[in-house]
Amino acid sequence: MIRIKRAQSILEYIIVLSAVTTAVIAATKDGGHIKNAINKMFQDASTLIEDKTSEFLANAAGGTSPRRTPKY
Repeated sequence: MIRIKRAQSILEYIIVLSAVTTAVIAATKDGGHIKNAINKMFQDASTLIEDKTSEFLANAAGGTSPRRTPKY
C-alpha cells in the first residue's frame, strides 16, 4: 500500500512539473505577452537610466541648473 501512494505522489509531481514547464515555454515563446512585457520593462528602464545619466552629466558640467554658492 505504501508503494502505491509513493508512486502516486511522484506521478502528481511529474504532472505538475510538466504543466509548469509547458506554461513557461508558452509564455516565453516569440510573440508571447509575458516576453513582450519583460522586453518593454527592460527598454523603459534603459531609457530612464540614459535620461537620468544625461541629466546628471549636464548638471555636473554646469548645464542648465543654477549653481549653488557655498555658504561660509
